[in-house]
Amino acid sequence: MLADHAKAMHRVCFGAEPSEADLELLGSRERWLVYRDLVRYRLVHVIGVALARTKEAIGKESFGRAVDEWLSTGGPRSRYIRHVPSELADFAIPIWQSSEAPWVADLVRHEITAWNVRHAPPAPTPETEFSFDGKPVLSTAVEVLRLAYPVHQTPTPGAGYEPDPTLLCVYRDKSHKASTRKLNPLAADLLEAWKRADETVAESVQRVAKAHDTEIGPAFVEKLSAIIADFLGHSPPP
Repeated sequence: MLADHAKAMHRVCFGAEPSEADLELLGSRERWLVYRDLVRYRLVHVIGVALARTKEAIGKESFGRAVDEWLSTGGPRSRYIRHVPSELADFAIPIWQSSEAPWVADLVRHEITAWNVRHAPPAPTPETEFSFDGKPVLSTAVEVLRLAYPVHQTPTPGAGYEPDPTLLCVYRDKSHKASTRKLNPLAADLLEAWKRADETVAESVQRVAKAHDTEIGPAFVEKLSAIIADFLGHSPPP
């Protein structure tokens, strides 16, 4: 009996239209219709905040249809509201890729990454002082994005974005907001290596520099020191 009620509650909240049979089973028809509206409004609001630029780019109607379709398939699997936008994005990206502009998928990925970085757990505190011979301790609020379009920039009105392979680092700044920094291929590879943390800093630097046929000279060391200070220290980038 309890399981039947739980299933009915789920269908009432997330189905395209609540059935009279489910409303009758739950009782208090009007109360459950209000509750349905409240639940859906909360989810739609959070998704709209996380994907505000995507919503503006593809239009409210197209955006709303994707959200409604996702809800009708069962809605969120996570109990945490902060995970809801990512679940919607996983569902909607294939839809938008086939029906909207080709750069929309990259825009969604950028916005979702920024949302997740902003809501990531606190950065770990290194147990020891920084050492090239030690494993890197990269902030949890740092992600590397490899995109086909420069969606971090302002789009051209009426045209959107032209293809331009783009490497970005999305990180949480001192104001606990998500910021974006453009990367070169070497820096992107380094940050990804540090995130895996399966080799020492020295090993990762030597391997990545060799892969990019880059000499580890004074200019390289100067830039490397800046990246280390930004992403392997105790504070987020300025």
